[in-house]
Amino acid sequence: MHRSRFPALGILILVALGLAGCGPQVSQHVEESRAAVEAARAAGAAAHAPEEFQAAESALKESQKLLAAGSAASLVEADYRAAVAAAMAKSAQASARLSTDLARVRAEAQAAKQEAERARAETERLQPQVRTVEEAARAAQARAERAETQVAELKRQVAAASQPSSPLASYTRYVVKKGETLAKIAARPEIYGDAGQAGRIYEANRDIIGRDRKLKMGQVLMIPKP
Repeated sequence: MHRSRFPALGILILVALGLAGCGPQVSQHVEESRAAVEAARAAGAAAHAPEEFQAAESALKESQKLLAAGSAASLVEADYRAAVAAAMAKSAQASARLSTDLARVRAEAQAAKQEAERARAETERLQPQVRTVEEAARAAQARAERAETQVAELKRQVAAASQPSSPLASYTRYVVKKGETLAKIAARPEIYGDAGQAGRIYEANRDIIGRDRKLKMGQVLMIPKP
């Protein structure tokens, strides 16, 4: 009777050790995400990129709740949510900065246009000096065109920044089945179809698997896409 308890006790010890090693790292990731959200808030992301900023805040709150749960599955999900929150916050911060730059360049473009208009008016008023004034008008127009080009480029950057990709978009989640090894998973057709790619899966899940590389049924692994 006593001997039958030892395997179960060993499994509980391994799970506890795994959580102890994974928990602090996930907690650090959640804290880094919180700092990223606060930095985005300070940059004015709430006003300039409200959808992205709200998504970042929501993902951060979810990661904090999952971290508090403390189970192995919740820690994996908390780490994922923290990564999403950090990515969204950084994107929102970039969008806010680009919006500020866009407003500045627009103001410069408007000022350049006004300068060109004043130059044209001066040309009509000062006919004897028309050649010199026309040269000034052309130069002002060139500056206006350059400013407009900058506006168009910044618009493109704002549009690109508004569609961030999750840092985990290049991964798929895989639940370990009974008796599976890294090599068997890597050899699956829907994974890599090559058992030699087992090391790639291990590197992506080092903190979860551990040094012995032994898998446990029910573990959730993040599989890098081919």
